Amino acid sequence: MTHWCLWILVHLAAGSPCDDRYAAWVTDREAFQRDDEPRYLSGLHVVCVWKEAGTLRLEAHMNGVLEEDPVRSELDGALSLDWGKFRKSLQGVLRFSKATNEWGNFHLKQPYGIFSEAGHRLSSATEVLDAGLVLVVEGGQWFWPPVRIGYVRGLPGTPYMIETVSVQPVVFRVRGFLREEECSVIIDMAESNMSESPVVQMEKHYRDNDTKDFRTSTQARLPSSDSSLLQELDKRISNLTRVDVTHNEEVQVLRYRLGEFYASHTDNFDPEYYQNVAAWPKFSCPEISLELLKDFIDKGHRNRLLTVFWYLTNVSKGGETLFPRADGLPPPEDMNSCERGLKVRPEVGTVMLWYSLRPNGNGDPNSLHASCPVEDGKKWSANYWVWNKPRDFSISLPDADVDEEYSGEQSVALSTVEAGNNVSATFRNEHPFPMYLFWKPPDRAQEAFLGEISPQAAVSMLTFPGHIWHIRIGADQSSELVTAQVITDQPKQVIVLSSDPEPDVDEL
Repeated sequence: MTHWCLWILVHLAAGSPCDDRYAAWVTDREAFQRDDEPRYLSGLHVVCVWKEAGTLRLEAHMNGVLEEDPVRSELDGALSLDWGKFRKSLQGVLRFSKATNEWGNFHLKQPYGIFSEAGHRLSSATEVLDAGLVLVVEGGQWFWPPVRIGYVRGLPGTPYMIETVSVQPVVFRVRGFLREEECSVIIDMAESNMSESPVVQMEKHYRDNDTKDFRTSTQARLPSSDSSLLQELDKRISNLTRVDVTHNEEVQVLRYRLGEFYASHTDNFDPEYYQNVAAWPKFSCPEISLELLKDFIDKGHRNRLLTVFWYLTNVSKGGETLFPRADGLPPPEDMNSCERGLKVRPEVGTVMLWYSLRPNGNGDPNSLHASCPVEDGKKWSANYWVWNKPRDFSISLPDADVDEEYSGEQSVALSTVEAGNNVSATFRNEHPFPMYLFWKPPDRAQEAFLGEISPQAAVSMLTFPGHIWHIRIGADQSSELVTAQVITDQPKQVIVLSSDPEPDVDEL
């Protein structure tokens, strides 16, 4: 063996400049308790990159697990000047691809992301080298590593502490995230607008189960535009999740009275369970019509990434959040049972954060969770869902993460739309009953349901000239069409929905 080869072997085996930094980001394999699936975080890689003697070197602990023999390799130093080639070379060394499930349509899966330890998205090889240690997330969005149960990390720049309460599923608790007076204001905002909580049921549920056998509570959705407090919380939560505020869904405030509950369920949408939508009963769905669900979620690749769950009150007895598959437990035979699993008792001002998707973008069945029956008192809480792609179809994903072999990061709905000047369209409902707003994609029969417009209320949408919006009397595409509105090139437009034969359109 030549002295040069021996020198390379010695240096590759000597470790990296990041040896003392790994502990905050990797998990011992023994912390994963399940025997029926791999013991690691699929798609989250902790990587150290540094330059030595004109050569880029790499060391990687794959899938978030501390390994005695991590991946070690070299990268051509010249690649550091070309971000696209750097990303492609890094992906080749780490040997991962987009095809991580059976959903297909991988042109719709967003590119992988590279992040600093602070959760900031990096966009050049220079930034990677400056950071030294980075997290590579195949699913494209920041993912907090759990490390171990009981691990506590400070959220940079804030007084908040993120405590790991479960590794499998990945669940965190942040105490004092909401002030008690903020909780009271949110309850007051919601209390006069409560309605029965809807359920979007999977095929395996719809034949035999009545909605009330699955969920008994009341809820109100509060648009952030209605409140400066909610707008501030949007930003506070975005800082917590390290996911842009454009990915956040409006908050769903929940009220559970004595005996009320929500059986075990997941928050993300797995296309495997949403095939025969024509046979479903017509449950009310505040996000989308059931016929359009698979297109709306980009065949699974546009999905709820995580839930930030707010506890707005204490509960004297019952009302816990249950994770029945924690502690390595098998799937529950009874989805209504609260006998086994990790139970988290409500604490006013505390939020729970759990991931519905794995770091590689696949659904995590371990994220199954329930709200146990309230046994004494009343429980106020809230769902706040964060998606892996922007909620607004017109917002593109970061250019920094576009891979050369992949050019399909846009949603299905916008794949045929040419970009134009943004238009702010406001739809004002002057009827004494709700109206329902749909976007009609060009050259497609299906429409995308984007929300209910309450009586004497308005909703605003970012759109483009030439877009067609349908207003219907029901929350599904088969309901009666009231009017179709084509967006003009005026930057601000108000469409007034009234009893007149045609809606009034004001161009501002």
